[in-house]
Amino acid sequence: MLKRCLILVLLSALVACSNDDSCDSDIDLSDISLDFEFENLTHTLNEIESTEALNIFFEKHPVIRDEFFEYGGRPTEEQVLTDLSKLVQNPEIKAVFQTNSYSAFEEVLDKNRDLREFLSYDYLSVNKGKNLKHLYEMISGSRIMSLTGRESTSVEPLRNYLNANPKEKDYYYTIFAYRSDDQLLKDNYELLQNPFVDTLYQETMSLIDAGMVSYELDRAYKRVKKAYPNFTPPKVQTVYSGFGKDIYLTDSLLIIGLDYYLGENASFRPSVYDYLRVRLTPDHLVPQLIQFTSLKFNATKKGKRTILEDMIYYGKAMEFTSEMLPCVADSIIMGYSSKQIADAMVSEGVIWSHFLERKLLYSDIPSDITKYIDERPNIPEIDKNCPGRIGQWLGWQIVKAYREESGVDIKELMEETDAQKILTRSKYRPRSR
Repeated sequence: MLKRCLILVLLSALVACSNDDSCDSDIDLSDISLDFEFENLTHTLNEIESTEALNIFFEKHPVIRDEFFEYGGRPTEEQVLTDLSKLVQNPEIKAVFQTNSYSAFEEVLDKNRDLREFLSYDYLSVNKGKNLKHLYEMISGSRIMSLTGRESTSVEPLRNYLNANPKEKDYYYTIFAYRSDDQLLKDNYELLQNPFVDTLYQETMSLIDAGMVSYELDRAYKRVKKAYPNFTPPKVQTVYSGFGKDIYLTDSLLIIGLDYYLGENASFRPSVYDYLRVRLTPDHLVPQLIQFTSLKFNATKKGKRTILEDMIYYGKAMEFTSEMLPCVADSIIMGYSSKQIADAMVSEGVIWSHFLERKLLYSDIPSDITKYIDERPNIPEIDKNCPGRIGQWLGWQIVKAYREESGVDIKELMEETDAQKILTRSKYRPRSR
């Protein structure tokens, strides 16, 4: 698949292009007035010295609290009690509670590993020093089944029982992943005081330049406003949260978890697949944000889409990002390494032939879209070295060719929903390398 002899030449060209400062001077942005607010809250979080101060911060920033510190999306206590009432009436759970010895208890769980994991894994993980026998002793002495008859719809007796038996309350709330506001506040304060998280804060300060993020977003948003005069940028806030979340984005608010984007030099990295983690670097942050911004402008047909329609959709998103960040290399926008982008360019003809020979362009089969469009470490159906999302990259090449042939501006491109028209008018052919 790969013509290795050309890769060094291509890499040199890519590096030279990415270092060319003149790329940012082709459009005059001096007349663009932009109301852009950027607030770096990492220092504020690090300086919090009590749960009371953290609670004040959360009250002032409820979206950060809910999205980055686990307050949002929780079931209510009422829901947990209702689900618990149903759970202990389940025949399999009843069999566990009705065992009359530890050996019988262990035998029941050994026969059902999923049940064993549900009943014990989270609890024992949180309560170091406890073991399965401790769990049996608590369950065997419980009266909870007598409080959850099917004829009763009230959870108050159950609530009162658990309040009177805090060890059981802790157990059941743990397996249902429920924490009260007070418990979450305490846990999050302890998290921020953790030495490992403090290291994460120190590296957030040293490995990523929030001022540069602000500058690059300001320049990119001005370009967006040049194309779309009615565009209003979101307010931007930056935080660190011990990998609570990477990005939160609405039309009016963008929150960035900077600790997600520290790159390979960080002491700690988020727990994601390696092929995704390579894109969590300072260089990739702003391009990803601008690609997310493209969503509001990227018109597409509703309903089920073919591979070609998905290719063009993502190709338009990449082209939008490139238009707003003209100094950023294609490899960064795609989230490929320089080697991967060079290999794709060298092998463009092979990739295109694969799509044509297998009649993939007009397939709307979900498994085909998963193979060629969605996230994967590679696409062995083409070649073991072919990177995932190659359909997105190929769609971008078609979109580039369409713009060259048609002369449409970025706004006209983003409004076009006819993928077949874009392919036909692009006169796309893989380029000779």
